[in-house]
Amino acid sequence: MERYEDIYSLSDREITREIGEKIRKIRLDDNITREELQRITGIHSKTIGDAENGKNVTLITLIGILRGLNALDLLDPLVKDEEVSPVAMAMNRGKVRERARGGGR
Repeated sequence: MERYEDIYSLSDREITREIGEKIRKIRLDDNITREELQRITGIHSKTIGDAENGKNVTLITLIGILRGLNALDLLDPLVKDEEVSPVAMAMNRGKVRERARGGGR
């Protein structure tokens, strides 16, 4: 897998290929065949191959594959609650943002 300096410099297609290569590496490092992973997850081995080849798969499929590989921790930053400092909470008076106003990035 070729290393990159900045994920923002990659196209969406390149990112899906990187993710696919990571999935394949984890599977092979654990010495699991696609057929074994299919048996564990119920996800067809062709679909697993599609994911490993950077093809478009659903989030449910990606989560299922990662669960079958015991690699859900890769998604931690996406699902983990953000830690808010006491100072930031005081500045926001305990309010949680529910919507954006526009004009972002």
